[in-house]
Amino acid sequence: MPSRTAILAIITLLLAVVAGFMISRPQEDEPMAETPEESHTPTAQAPMSANKSLTRAGARKVGGGIAEELPPFALQNERIAVFKTDEDYRKFLASLGDRNLKLLGKSDQLRAVRFGIGPGGDLDGIDGAELGYNYLVTIPTPPDASAQAGASGFGRNALSWLGVTGDNSQWGKGVTVAVLDSGVNSHLALDQQKGKITQIALTELTADSQLGHGTAVASIVSGDHPLTPGVAPASDILSIRITDDSGSSDSFTLADGIIQAVDAGAKVINISMGSYGDSNVVRNAVEYAQSSGAVIVASSGNSGLETVAYPAAYEGVIAVGAVEAQGEHLDFSNTGENLGITAPGYSVNAAWGEEQLTQFSGTSASAPFISGAIAATMTEKNLTASQATDLVLGNANDSGLPGADNAYGTGILDLGRIMNSGTPGIYDAAIASQVLVPPSVNSTLPQVLVTVQNRGTETLINSPLTINSPSGTQTINISSLAPGAIQTYPVSVLLPNNETPVTVSSTVQTTETDSNATNNSRSDGFVKQAP
Repeated sequence: MPSRTAILAIITLLLAVVAGFMISRPQEDEPMAETPEESHTPTAQAPMSANKSLTRAGARKVGGGIAEELPPFALQNERIAVFKTDEDYRKFLASLGDRNLKLLGKSDQLRAVRFGIGPGGDLDGIDGAELGYNYLVTIPTPPDASAQAGASGFGRNALSWLGVTGDNSQWGKGVTVAVLDSGVNSHLALDQQKGKITQIALTELTADSQLGHGTAVASIVSGDHPLTPGVAPASDILSIRITDDSGSSDSFTLADGIIQAVDAGAKVINISMGSYGDSNVVRNAVEYAQSSGAVIVASSGNSGLETVAYPAAYEGVIAVGAVEAQGEHLDFSNTGENLGITAPGYSVNAAWGEEQLTQFSGTSASAPFISGAIAATMTEKNLTASQATDLVLGNANDSGLPGADNAYGTGILDLGRIMNSGTPGIYDAAIASQVLVPPSVNSTLPQVLVTVQNRGTETLINSPLTINSPSGTQTINISSLAPGAIQTYPVSVLLPNNETPVTVSSTVQTTETDSNATNNSRSDGFVKQAP
Protein backbone atom coordinates (compact mmCIF):
# COMPACT_ATOMS: atom_id res chain seq x y z
CA MET A 1 0.00 0.00 0.00
CA PRO A 2 1.52 3.38 -0.98
CA SER A 3 2.48 5.81 1.79
CA ARG A 4 0.45 8.93 2.52
CA THR A 5 3.28 11.02 1.10
CA ALA A 6 3.19 9.05 -2.14
CA ILE A 7 -0.57 9.44 -2.36
CA LEU A 8 -0.23 13.16 -1.80
CA ALA A 9 2.38 13.39 -4.54
CA ILE A 10 0.08 11.55 -6.97
CA ILE A 11 -2.78 13.84 -6.12
CA THR A 12 -0.60 16.82 -6.96
CA LEU A 13 -0.52 15.70 -10.56
CA LEU A 14 -4.27 16.28 -10.65
CA LEU A 15 -4.16 19.74 -9.11
CA ALA A 16 -7.28 21.77 -9.67
CA VAL A 17 -7.22 25.51 -9.97
CA VAL A 18 -9.38 26.85 -7.20
CA ALA A 19 -9.98 30.58 -7.23
CA GLY A 20 -9.78 32.58 -4.01
CA PHE A 21 -12.18 35.04 -2.52
CA MET A 22 -14.54 36.64 -5.03
CA ILE A 23 -17.55 38.87 -4.84
CA SER A 24 -19.24 39.40 -8.19
CA ARG A 25 -19.26 42.81 -9.80
CA PRO A 26 -22.64 44.37 -9.01
CA GLN A 27 -25.11 44.69 -11.88
CA GLU A 28 -27.02 47.90 -11.89
CA ASP A 29 -30.55 46.85 -12.77
CA GLU A 30 -31.07 43.23 -11.81
CA PRO A 31 -30.98 41.20 -8.60
CA MET A 32 -27.84 39.23 -7.94
CA ALA A 33 -28.52 35.56 -8.60
CA GLU A 34 -26.83 32.60 -7.00
CA THR A 35 -23.80 31.39 -8.93
CA PRO A 36 -23.80 27.66 -9.67
CA GLU A 37 -20.96 25.51 -8.42
CA GLU A 38 -17.91 25.37 -10.67
CA SER A 39 -17.13 21.91 -11.94
CA HIS A 40 -13.64 21.03 -10.79
CA THR A 41 -11.87 18.97 -8.18
CA PRO A 42 -11.96 19.71 -5.30
CA THR A 43 -15.45 21.18 -5.09
CA ALA A 44 -15.79 24.94 -5.08
CA GLN A 45 -18.44 26.71 -3.06
CA ALA A 46 -21.25 28.86 -4.37
CA PRO A 47 -20.83 32.53 -3.51
CA MET A 48 -23.83 32.72 -1.23
CA SER A 49 -26.01 30.48 0.84
CA ALA A 50 -29.15 28.99 -0.65
CA ASN A 51 -30.90 29.59 2.67
CA LYS A 52 -29.96 33.25 2.96
CA SER A 53 -32.12 35.71 1.10
CA LEU A 54 -30.10 38.47 -0.54
CA THR A 55 -31.56 41.66 -1.93
CA ARG A 56 -29.32 44.03 -3.86
CA ALA A 57 -31.92 46.76 -4.03
CA GLY A 58 -35.63 47.01 -3.53
CA ALA A 59 -38.25 48.33 -1.16
CA ARG A 60 -39.63 46.28 1.68
CA LYS A 61 -41.90 47.00 4.65
CA VAL A 62 -40.50 47.49 8.12
CA GLY A 63 -42.19 48.33 11.40
CA GLY A 64 -45.07 50.76 10.99
CA GLY A 65 -45.45 49.86 7.28
CA ILE A 66 -42.71 52.21 6.12
CA ALA A 67 -41.04 51.21 2.86
CA GLU A 68 -37.26 50.90 3.05
CA GLU A 69 -34.74 50.62 0.23
CA LEU A 70 -32.15 47.99 1.08
CA PRO A 71 -28.54 48.74 0.10
CA PRO A 72 -26.66 46.28 -2.12
CA PHE A 73 -25.72 42.95 -0.49
CA ALA A 74 -27.82 43.54 2.64
CA LEU A 75 -29.59 40.49 4.04
CA GLN A 76 -33.37 40.78 4.04
CA ASN A 77 -35.32 41.21 7.26
CA GLU A 78 -32.20 41.64 9.39
CA ARG A 79 -30.63 44.59 11.16
CA ILE A 80 -27.76 45.15 13.57
CA ALA A 81 -28.01 47.61 16.44
CA VAL A 82 -24.82 48.87 18.11
CA PHE A 83 -25.30 50.67 21.43
CA LYS A 84 -23.25 53.36 23.14
CA THR A 85 -24.03 52.21 26.70
CA ASP A 86 -24.57 48.89 28.47
CA GLU A 87 -27.84 50.21 29.86
CA ASP A 88 -29.35 50.85 26.43
CA TYR A 89 -27.95 47.53 25.16
CA ARG A 90 -29.58 45.53 27.97
CA LYS A 91 -32.81 47.51 27.70
CA PHE A 92 -33.11 46.69 24.00
CA LEU A 93 -32.41 42.99 24.55
CA ALA A 94 -35.21 42.89 27.09
CA SER A 95 -37.64 44.60 24.67
CA LEU A 96 -37.17 42.32 21.64
CA GLY A 97 -40.29 40.22 22.28
CA ASP A 98 -42.48 43.27 22.75
CA ARG A 99 -41.17 44.70 19.48
CA ASN A 100 -41.81 41.48 17.49
CA LEU A 101 -38.09 41.23 16.79
CA LYS A 102 -36.14 37.95 16.89
CA LEU A 103 -32.72 37.71 18.51
CA LEU A 104 -30.23 36.22 16.02
CA GLY A 105 -27.02 37.03 17.86
CA LYS A 106 -25.41 39.40 20.34
CA SER A 107 -21.95 40.58 21.31
CA ASP A 108 -21.41 41.95 24.82
CA GLN A 109 -17.95 43.30 23.91
CA LEU A 110 -19.35 45.32 21.00
CA ARG A 111 -22.75 45.97 22.60
CA ALA A 112 -24.21 44.76 19.31
CA VAL A 113 -27.44 42.91 18.61
CA ARG A 114 -28.32 41.06 15.41
CA PHE A 115 -32.05 40.69 15.06
CA GLY A 116 -34.69 39.57 12.57
CA ILE A 117 -37.68 41.69 11.67
CA GLY A 118 -40.95 39.81 11.50
CA PRO A 119 -44.43 41.05 10.58
CA GLY A 120 -45.20 44.09 12.67
CA GLY A 121 -41.61 44.45 13.84
CA ASP A 122 -41.12 47.76 15.59
CA LEU A 123 -37.88 49.74 15.05
CA ASP A 124 -39.16 52.98 16.52
CA GLY A 125 -37.61 54.53 19.62
CA ILE A 126 -34.52 52.36 19.98
CA ASP A 127 -32.51 54.50 22.39
CA GLY A 128 -28.76 55.03 22.04
CA ALA A 129 -28.35 52.75 19.00
CA GLU A 130 -26.65 53.00 15.65
CA LEU A 131 -28.75 50.84 13.34
CA GLY A 132 -26.98 49.11 10.48
CA TYR A 133 -27.45 46.29 7.99
CA ASN A 134 -26.12 42.76 8.00
CA TYR A 135 -24.22 42.22 4.76
CA LEU A 136 -23.27 39.13 2.84
CA VAL A 137 -19.62 38.07 3.29
CA THR A 138 -18.29 35.47 0.88
CA ILE A 139 -15.47 33.13 -0.10
CA PRO A 140 -14.65 31.51 -3.30
CA THR A 141 -16.02 31.16 -6.70
CA PRO A 142 -13.66 31.75 -9.62
CA PRO A 143 -12.71 35.38 -10.20
CA ASP A 144 -15.08 37.12 -12.59
CA ALA A 145 -12.07 38.82 -14.15
CA SER A 146 -9.62 36.12 -15.20
CA ALA A 147 -5.84 36.20 -15.04
CA GLN A 148 -4.22 37.84 -18.03
CA ALA A 149 -2.68 35.81 -20.85
CA GLY A 150 0.81 34.63 -20.03
CA ALA A 151 0.36 34.68 -16.26
CA SER A 152 2.74 32.26 -14.54
CA GLY A 153 1.84 30.11 -11.54
CA PHE A 154 3.94 29.50 -8.44
CA GLY A 155 3.27 25.84 -7.66
CA ARG A 156 5.49 24.84 -4.73
CA ASN A 157 8.06 27.59 -5.43
CA ALA A 158 6.41 30.60 -3.80
CA LEU A 159 8.74 30.66 -0.78
CA SER A 160 11.94 30.55 -2.81
CA TRP A 161 10.49 33.26 -5.08
CA LEU A 162 9.96 35.34 -1.94
CA GLY A 163 13.61 34.95 -0.93
CA VAL A 164 13.41 32.08 1.58
CA THR A 165 16.59 30.07 0.96
CA GLY A 166 17.27 28.46 4.36
CA ASP A 167 15.47 26.57 7.10
CA ASN A 168 12.29 28.38 8.16
CA SER A 169 10.82 25.54 10.20
CA GLN A 170 10.83 27.56 13.45
CA TRP A 171 9.40 30.74 12.01
CA GLY A 172 6.31 31.90 13.88
CA LYS A 173 6.87 29.70 16.94
CA GLY A 174 4.60 30.82 19.75
CA VAL A 175 2.52 33.16 17.57
CA THR A 176 -1.18 32.37 17.14
CA VAL A 177 -2.60 33.14 13.70
CA ALA A 178 -6.39 33.15 13.54
CA VAL A 179 -7.93 31.95 10.28
CA LEU A 180 -11.48 33.27 9.97
CA ASP A 181 -12.84 31.09 7.22
CA SER A 182 -14.61 27.80 6.48
CA GLY A 183 -12.68 25.84 9.11
CA VAL A 184 -9.33 24.04 8.98
CA ASN A 185 -9.28 20.28 8.49
CA SER A 186 -6.65 17.86 9.78
CA HIS A 187 -4.27 17.39 6.85
CA LEU A 188 -0.94 15.76 6.05
CA ALA A 189 0.35 19.16 4.92
CA LEU A 190 -0.32 20.46 8.45
CA ASP A 191 1.32 17.58 10.35
CA GLN A 192 3.32 19.91 12.56
CA GLN A 193 0.02 21.46 13.60
CA LYS A 194 -1.39 18.20 15.00
CA GLY A 195 -2.78 18.98 18.41
CA LYS A 196 -2.02 22.69 17.88
CA ILE A 197 -5.00 23.72 15.74
CA THR A 198 -7.63 25.21 18.02
CA GLN A 199 -11.16 25.05 16.63
CA ILE A 200 -13.94 27.56 17.27
CA ALA A 201 -17.17 27.02 15.35
CA LEU A 202 -19.54 29.95 15.05
CA THR A 203 -21.62 28.21 12.38
CA GLU A 204 -23.03 24.74 11.84
CA LEU A 205 -22.15 22.58 8.84
CA THR A 206 -23.91 19.46 7.54
CA ALA A 207 -22.18 16.15 8.15
CA ASP A 208 -21.06 15.72 4.54
CA SER A 209 -19.71 19.27 4.10
CA GLN A 210 -16.25 19.31 2.50
CA LEU A 211 -15.21 22.95 2.52
CA GLY A 212 -11.48 23.29 1.86
CA HIS A 213 -10.87 27.01 1.62
CA GLY A 214 -9.84 27.49 5.25
CA THR A 215 -7.48 24.52 5.09
CA ALA A 216 -5.82 26.00 1.99
CA VAL A 217 -5.35 29.34 3.72
CA ALA A 218 -3.91 27.69 6.85
CA SER A 219 -1.43 25.65 4.80
CA ILE A 220 0.03 28.81 3.24
CA VAL A 221 0.55 30.21 6.73
CA SER A 222 1.91 27.07 8.41
CA GLY A 223 2.14 24.16 5.96
CA ASP A 224 5.11 21.88 6.63
CA HIS A 225 5.07 19.46 3.68
CA PRO A 226 7.59 19.83 0.80
CA LEU A 227 4.73 20.19 -1.67
CA THR A 228 2.95 22.86 0.41
CA PRO A 229 5.59 24.78 2.37
CA GLY A 230 4.17 27.45 4.67
CA VAL A 231 5.68 30.80 5.58
CA ALA A 232 5.57 30.26 9.36
CA PRO A 233 5.33 26.50 9.95
CA ALA A 234 5.81 26.77 13.72
CA SER A 235 2.94 29.20 14.26
CA ASP A 236 -0.22 28.01 16.00
CA ILE A 237 -3.46 28.08 14.00
CA LEU A 238 -6.71 29.23 15.57
CA SER A 239 -9.44 28.11 13.18
CA ILE A 240 -12.64 30.11 13.53
CA ARG A 241 -15.37 28.83 11.25
CA ILE A 242 -17.69 31.64 10.18
CA THR A 243 -19.22 30.19 6.99
CA ASP A 244 -22.16 27.97 6.17
CA ASP A 245 -22.08 25.00 3.77
CA SER A 246 -21.91 27.25 0.71
CA GLY A 247 -18.96 29.28 2.01
CA SER A 248 -21.11 32.29 2.86
CA SER A 249 -21.11 34.35 6.02
CA ASP A 250 -22.36 37.74 7.17
CA SER A 251 -21.13 40.91 8.83
CA PHE A 252 -22.23 40.01 12.35
CA THR A 253 -20.63 36.56 12.28
CA LEU A 254 -17.42 38.02 10.87
CA ALA A 255 -17.34 40.62 13.64
CA ASP A 256 -17.99 37.93 16.24
CA GLY A 257 -15.12 35.91 14.77
CA ILE A 258 -12.75 38.87 15.11
CA ILE A 259 -13.74 39.30 18.76
CA GLN A 260 -13.29 35.57 19.43
CA ALA A 261 -9.85 35.64 17.79
CA VAL A 262 -8.66 38.56 19.91
CA ASP A 263 -10.05 37.12 23.14
CA ALA A 264 -8.33 33.79 22.38
CA GLY A 265 -4.96 35.54 22.12
CA ALA A 266 -4.42 35.75 18.36
CA LYS A 267 -2.06 38.55 17.35
CA VAL A 268 -2.45 37.98 13.61
CA ILE A 269 -5.92 37.57 12.10
CA ASN A 270 -6.28 36.39 8.50
CA ILE A 271 -9.55 37.08 6.68
CA SER A 272 -9.54 35.67 3.14
CA MET A 273 -13.15 36.74 2.74
CA GLY A 274 -14.92 39.97 1.98
CA SER A 275 -17.99 42.06 1.39
CA TYR A 276 -18.95 45.25 -0.41
CA GLY A 277 -21.13 46.35 2.49
CA ASP A 278 -19.64 48.77 5.02
CA SER A 279 -20.77 47.32 8.35
CA ASN A 280 -20.72 49.31 11.58
CA VAL A 281 -20.29 46.18 13.67
CA VAL A 282 -17.33 44.90 11.63
CA ARG A 283 -15.72 48.33 11.78
CA ASN A 284 -16.04 48.30 15.57
CA ALA A 285 -14.64 44.76 15.78
CA VAL A 286 -11.62 45.83 13.73
CA GLU A 287 -11.02 48.71 16.14
CA TYR A 288 -11.36 46.31 19.09
CA ALA A 289 -8.69 44.06 17.57
CA GLN A 290 -6.34 46.93 16.86
CA SER A 291 -6.71 48.34 20.37
CA SER A 292 -5.72 44.89 21.67
CA GLY A 293 -2.49 44.84 19.66
CA ALA A 294 -3.69 42.43 16.96
CA VAL A 295 -3.10 42.93 13.24
CA ILE A 296 -5.78 42.06 10.68
CA VAL A 297 -4.77 40.94 7.19
CA ALA A 298 -7.52 40.68 4.55
CA SER A 299 -7.97 39.94 0.86
CA SER A 300 -8.58 42.94 -1.40
CA GLY A 301 -11.02 40.99 -3.60
CA ASN A 302 -11.03 39.22 -6.96
CA SER A 303 -13.56 41.24 -8.94
CA GLY A 304 -11.09 43.37 -10.90
CA LEU A 305 -12.62 46.50 -9.37
CA GLU A 306 -10.94 49.79 -8.54
CA THR A 307 -12.06 49.47 -4.95
CA VAL A 308 -10.92 47.28 -2.08
CA ALA A 309 -13.52 45.08 -0.38
CA TYR A 310 -14.31 45.15 3.34
CA PRO A 311 -12.83 44.46 5.86
CA ALA A 312 -9.62 45.06 3.86
CA ALA A 313 -10.78 48.62 3.16
CA TYR A 314 -10.92 49.63 6.83
CA GLU A 315 -8.17 51.85 8.18
CA GLY A 316 -5.31 49.86 9.68
CA VAL A 317 -6.29 46.56 8.05
CA ILE A 318 -3.57 45.22 5.73
CA ALA A 319 -5.29 44.92 2.34
CA VAL A 320 -3.51 42.37 0.15
CA GLY A 321 -3.49 42.15 -3.64
CA ALA A 322 -2.19 39.38 -5.89
CA VAL A 323 0.72 38.97 -8.33
CA GLU A 324 1.78 36.11 -10.57
CA ALA A 325 5.24 34.53 -10.74
CA GLN A 326 6.71 37.19 -13.05
CA GLY A 327 5.78 39.86 -10.52
CA GLU A 328 2.91 41.26 -12.59
CA HIS A 329 -0.29 42.44 -10.95
CA LEU A 330 -3.11 39.98 -11.69
CA ASP A 331 -6.00 41.53 -13.58
CA PHE A 332 -8.64 40.09 -11.23
CA SER A 333 -7.03 41.56 -8.10
CA ASN A 334 -8.92 44.59 -6.79
CA THR A 335 -7.01 47.86 -6.62
CA GLY A 336 -7.39 51.00 -4.54
CA GLU A 337 -5.58 53.71 -2.64
CA ASN A 338 -5.82 51.73 0.61
CA LEU A 339 -4.15 48.61 -0.84
CA GLY A 340 -1.31 47.69 1.50
CA ILE A 341 0.90 45.14 -0.26
CA THR A 342 0.85 42.34 -2.85
CA ALA A 343 1.89 38.69 -2.62
CA PRO A 344 1.73 35.46 -4.68
CA GLY A 345 -1.83 34.72 -5.75
CA TYR A 346 -1.78 32.45 -8.80
CA SER A 347 -1.65 28.64 -8.83
CA VAL A 348 -0.04 28.34 -5.41
CA ASN A 349 0.22 24.80 -4.00
CA ALA A 350 -2.04 24.46 -0.99
CA ALA A 351 -3.82 21.84 1.09
CA TRP A 352 -7.49 21.13 0.45
CA GLY A 353 -10.17 19.09 2.14
CA GLU A 354 -8.71 16.00 3.74
CA GLU A 355 -5.38 14.84 2.27
CA GLN A 356 -5.93 16.61 -1.05
CA LEU A 357 -3.92 19.34 -2.69
CA THR A 358 -4.95 22.12 -5.01
CA GLN A 359 -3.48 25.04 -6.87
CA PHE A 360 -4.96 28.02 -5.10
CA SER A 361 -5.52 31.32 -6.93
CA GLY A 362 -6.86 34.68 -5.87
CA THR A 363 -6.29 37.25 -3.17
CA SER A 364 -7.51 34.55 -0.76
CA ALA A 365 -4.12 32.93 -1.36
CA SER A 366 -2.19 36.21 -1.16
CA ALA A 367 -3.41 37.28 2.28
CA PRO A 368 -2.00 34.29 4.23
CA PHE A 369 1.46 34.94 2.78
CA ILE A 370 1.35 38.31 4.54
CA SER A 371 -0.12 36.84 7.73
CA GLY A 372 2.62 34.21 7.78
CA ALA A 373 5.27 36.85 7.06
CA ILE A 374 4.11 38.94 10.02
CA ALA A 375 4.12 35.91 12.34
CA ALA A 376 7.60 34.91 11.13
CA THR A 377 8.94 38.44 11.55
CA MET A 378 7.57 38.64 15.10
CA THR A 379 9.63 35.63 16.19
CA GLU A 380 12.75 36.15 14.09
CA LYS A 381 13.05 39.84 14.92
CA ASN A 382 11.45 39.73 18.41
CA LEU A 383 8.81 42.31 17.51
CA THR A 384 5.19 43.00 18.31
CA ALA A 385 2.60 42.33 15.61
CA SER A 386 2.40 46.03 14.76
CA GLN A 387 6.18 46.43 14.61
CA ALA A 388 6.49 43.31 12.45
CA THR A 389 3.82 44.64 10.09
CA ASP A 390 5.75 47.87 9.64
CA LEU A 391 8.89 45.89 8.80
CA VAL A 392 7.03 43.70 6.30
CA LEU A 393 5.49 46.70 4.54
CA GLY A 394 8.71 48.70 4.71
CA ASN A 395 10.73 45.99 2.98
CA ALA A 396 8.38 45.37 0.05
CA ASN A 397 9.86 45.48 -3.44
CA ASP A 398 8.61 48.54 -5.29
CA SER A 399 6.74 47.69 -8.49
CA GLY A 400 4.40 49.36 -10.95
CA LEU A 401 4.27 53.13 -10.62
CA PRO A 402 7.01 54.61 -8.43
CA GLY A 403 6.27 54.44 -4.71
CA ALA A 404 3.03 53.20 -3.15
CA ASP A 405 0.32 52.81 -5.79
CA ASN A 406 -3.19 51.43 -6.19
CA ALA A 407 -2.13 48.17 -7.87
CA TYR A 408 0.82 47.04 -5.71
CA GLY A 409 0.44 49.01 -2.48
CA THR A 410 3.89 49.47 -0.99
CA GLY A 411 5.13 46.72 -3.31
CA ILE A 412 5.60 42.96 -3.43
CA LEU A 413 6.38 40.90 -0.33
CA ASP A 414 10.10 40.01 0.00
CA LEU A 415 10.83 37.68 2.92
CA GLY A 416 14.54 37.66 2.14
CA ARG A 417 14.80 41.42 2.59
CA ILE A 418 12.74 41.30 5.78
CA MET A 419 14.94 38.68 7.40
CA ASN A 420 18.14 40.39 6.24
CA SER A 421 17.05 43.83 7.43
CA GLY A 422 19.58 45.16 9.91
CA THR A 423 22.32 42.88 8.54
CA PRO A 424 25.20 45.11 7.40
CA GLY A 425 27.17 44.74 4.19
CA ILE A 426 24.38 43.86 1.74
CA TYR A 427 24.50 45.68 -1.61
CA ASP A 428 21.58 45.11 -3.95
CA ALA A 429 20.61 47.55 -6.70
CA ALA A 430 17.49 46.56 -8.64
CA ILE A 431 15.53 47.76 -11.63
CA ALA A 432 12.21 47.77 -9.81
CA SER A 433 9.93 48.58 -12.75
CA GLN A 434 9.52 50.14 -16.16
CA VAL A 435 6.07 51.65 -16.61
CA LEU A 436 4.54 53.45 -19.59
CA VAL A 437 2.64 56.65 -18.75
CA PRO A 438 0.73 58.89 -21.20
CA PRO A 439 1.83 62.38 -22.29
CA SER A 440 1.53 65.07 -19.63
CA VAL A 441 2.14 68.78 -19.15
CA ASN A 442 5.81 67.93 -18.71
CA SER A 443 6.14 65.80 -21.85
CA THR A 444 4.37 65.84 -25.20
CA LEU A 445 5.35 62.19 -25.74
CA PRO A 446 4.52 59.11 -23.68
CA GLN A 447 7.21 58.26 -21.15
CA VAL A 448 8.61 55.09 -19.67
CA LEU A 449 9.38 55.55 -15.99
CA VAL A 450 12.45 53.52 -15.06
CA THR A 451 12.59 53.00 -11.29
CA VAL A 452 15.70 51.85 -9.44
CA GLN A 453 15.46 50.57 -5.86
CA ASN A 454 18.15 49.89 -3.28
CA ARG A 455 17.13 46.51 -1.83
CA GLY A 456 20.26 46.10 0.25
CA THR A 457 21.22 47.37 3.66
CA GLU A 458 24.05 49.72 2.63
CA THR A 459 23.78 53.07 0.85
CA LEU A 460 24.66 52.81 -2.83
CA ILE A 461 27.27 55.34 -3.97
CA ASN A 462 27.97 56.28 -7.62
CA SER A 463 25.94 53.47 -9.16
CA PRO A 464 25.85 53.68 -12.99
CA LEU A 465 22.46 53.26 -14.70
CA THR A 466 22.26 52.59 -18.44
CA ILE A 467 18.96 53.00 -20.31
CA ASN A 468 18.58 51.90 -23.93
CA SER A 469 15.59 53.08 -25.96
CA PRO A 470 14.87 53.90 -29.64
CA SER A 471 16.02 57.45 -28.95
CA GLY A 472 19.48 56.25 -27.89
CA THR A 473 21.47 55.27 -24.82
CA GLN A 474 21.52 57.24 -21.60
CA THR A 475 24.14 56.74 -18.91
CA ILE A 476 23.22 58.16 -15.53
CA ASN A 477 25.23 58.19 -12.32
CA ILE A 478 23.12 57.58 -9.22
CA SER A 479 25.26 59.43 -6.72
CA SER A 480 23.56 58.15 -3.57
CA LEU A 481 20.62 55.85 -2.83
CA ALA A 482 19.72 54.90 0.75
CA PRO A 483 18.56 51.39 1.73
CA GLY A 484 14.98 50.84 0.58
CA ALA A 485 14.87 54.11 -1.35
CA ILE A 486 13.86 54.47 -5.00
CA GLN A 487 14.84 56.83 -7.80
CA THR A 488 12.86 57.21 -11.04
CA TYR A 489 14.13 58.33 -14.45
CA PRO A 490 11.66 59.20 -17.27
CA VAL A 491 12.44 58.24 -20.87
CA SER A 492 10.34 59.77 -23.68
CA VAL A 493 9.30 57.29 -26.38
CA LEU A 494 7.59 57.66 -29.75
CA LEU A 495 5.13 54.80 -30.19
CA PRO A 496 4.06 53.82 -33.73
CA ASN A 497 0.37 53.61 -34.55
CA ASN A 498 0.63 49.92 -35.35
CA GLU A 499 1.14 47.29 -32.67
CA THR A 500 4.90 47.09 -33.11
CA PRO A 501 6.43 47.16 -29.62
CA VAL A 502 9.06 49.68 -28.65
CA THR A 503 11.68 48.15 -26.37
CA VAL A 504 13.22 49.90 -23.40
CA SER A 505 15.94 48.11 -21.44
CA SER A 506 17.91 49.24 -18.43
CA THR A 507 20.79 48.02 -16.28
CA VAL A 508 22.08 49.26 -12.93
CA GLN A 509 25.33 48.28 -11.27
CA THR A 510 26.97 48.69 -7.87
CA THR A 511 30.56 49.58 -7.03
CA GLU A 512 30.53 46.68 -4.53
CA THR A 513 29.62 43.07 -5.22
CA ASP A 514 25.87 42.91 -5.82
CA SER A 515 24.16 40.23 -3.71
CA ASN A 516 21.47 39.63 -6.33
CA ALA A 517 22.57 40.27 -9.89
CA THR A 518 19.35 38.78 -11.31
CA ASN A 519 17.41 42.00 -10.65
CA ASN A 520 20.00 44.39 -12.12
CA SER A 521 18.54 44.42 -15.62
CA ARG A 522 15.11 44.63 -17.20
CA SER A 523 13.74 44.84 -20.73
CA ASP A 524 10.11 45.57 -21.67
CA GLY A 525 8.20 46.12 -24.88
CA PHE A 526 5.59 48.90 -25.05
CA VAL A 527 2.83 49.51 -27.59
CA LYS A 528 0.56 52.47 -28.12
CA GLN A 529 -2.49 52.31 -25.92
CA ALA A 530 -5.93 52.32 -27.53
CA PRO A 531 -7.71 55.67 -27.02
